Amino acid sequence: MKARKINGMIPMEKEKKYPSFSVLMSVYKDETPEYFDMALTSIENQTVVPSEIVLVEDGPISTKLKEVISKHKNKFGKGFKNIVSEKNHGLGAALRLGTKYVSTDWIARMDSDDISVPNRFELQLKEIVNNPNTAVIGGQIEEFANDPSNIIGYRRVPTSEQAIRQFVKWRSPFNHPSVMINKEALLHVGGYIPYGNLEDYYLWARVIVNNYHVANLDQTLVKMRVSEGMYQRRGKSSNLQYFYQLRNFLYQNQMLSWHEKIIGDLLMTLNILVPGWVRRTIYQRVLHKK
Repeated sequence: MKARKINGMIPMEKEKKYPSFSVLMSVYKDETPEYFDMALTSIENQTVVPSEIVLVEDGPISTKLKEVISKHKNKFGKGFKNIVSEKNHGLGAALRLGTKYVSTDWIARMDSDDISVPNRFELQLKEIVNNPNTAVIGGQIEEFANDPSNIIGYRRVPTSEQAIRQFVKWRSPFNHPSVMINKEALLHVGGYIPYGNLEDYYLWARVIVNNYHVANLDQTLVKMRVSEGMYQRRGKSSNLQYFYQLRNFLYQNQMLSWHEKIIGDLLMTLNILVPGWVRRTIYQRVLHKK
């Protein structure tokens, strides 16, 4: 199957500067100001800094969070774009809104409580320079609790395109907070779409179905903060309809066999129905084992 090329992308010599890029983030009222501050600081301390930070306030936020925004807006300068949504619509809608304000060809995702390693963007940009038709480039994640040095797990994702196309049958093949995505490709497949808690998984499925080049780096790019709430969100019964719709989308586009669809639907259903402590144990001891 022939991979889709990205218009306007040409190979760049290593000595030339990297393509410009933006960081796209969303923040809402329940975020911890200290964690939010650390996330923004990790962006500003990169070996290659973004041209702009596009931050969406997803509904009303606290005064403390606004103070963090003001601090970093003053520090980063005019490239800091702060978009305010009067109501909380969720991550998918917030990222869809923020995409409209991105002025660069590349978008780096970042969550408001995670920490990017200092050379994250440089590593991804080098990959883009060497493989200019890549539409999505992600990487590995270390999960931590409370302190960034307290690593409790890893989320490993495949690095080769072939392995990614197999992995998408069962689980999301990218660590969303680690990705850098080409804006043209993002818009071509429909952009971010509100989709329960699966807006990222649905996006990757559409990118892969459209035969774009994709890859993951083998290095850790992001340290991801985990809490009990993360495991509870993955067990929301409202997610079931989105899981089924997503897997049906993969099946209709010949990414799944009928046998794989039935097995996957069963596993997804069990994941939703099991108690939270069981789900946490499975993720920590099996799927995200150190």
